[in-house]
Amino acid sequence: MKNKFFAVFFVLVVALASCQPLEPTDSSEVERLKEQNQILSQQLLESQEQIRQLQNEVNILSTQAAQIQPTPIQQGNLEGLAAEILEILKAKDFVALDSYVHPEKGVRFSPQGTIKTETDLVFNREEVANFALYNNNFTWGSHFAKDELLVMSVNDYWDQYVIPKGLDQEWIMLEEDEATPSQAIDNFDEVYPQGTYIDFLQPGTEKYDQLDWQSLRLAFEQTADGAYYLVAIIHDNWVP
Repeated sequence: MKNKFFAVFFVLVVALASCQPLEPTDSSEVERLKEQNQILSQQLLESQEQIRQLQNEVNILSTQAAQIQPTPIQQGNLEGLAAEILEILKAKDFVALDSYVHPEKGVRFSPQGTIKTETDLVFNREEVANFALYNNNFTWGSHFAKDELLVMSVNDYWDQYVIPKGLDQEWIMLEEDEATPSQAIDNFDEVYPQGTYIDFLQPGTEKYDQLDWQSLRLAFEQTADGAYYLVAIIHDNWVP
């Protein structure tokens, strides 16, 4: 949608730039310029109408996304809810994801297993829905083992700390009493005393003695309406 909008805008700019006054040399040249101006004026009107239509479409889609509400999920069905969200994360369907985000608390992104409330980024539902439009970089915290900040775009963060690329394995949903291989301090209960979560694991490969494992924790909190909403997406992996 954004690319289409800017394509129309570019045509508009070109049309305006082409409307610079020229010195006619004879009557035929004057007529030719008149015809050219008429064509450009028509193109300008058509471009303006396309821009208005595109803006209306954007407004309609934004309204529809804001009105989508997830069905209240009872505790016993959180596994199904988490499985749905995992597929949305794989597809990078940000508009679909925003309807699962907690309406008041938003969703936190933690790049390592230990939640860092002072540096983890939290986005509200509208911001999540617009992730595909963000080209700027964010500081997502700092690397666990290196003295460097994690400065990257939403897309790059997604490919490294949400659904990491490179490991061609299915995500396994862990049972409640199953633990990931993580050595990180698990402070989830301190940060979300009313929360619950579902863990997914890519167990890694024999080639690297399973040290290339990745885990993903989807954390939820219940609101007064009985629904469970996503409050955190917590990534973890082995750090040398």
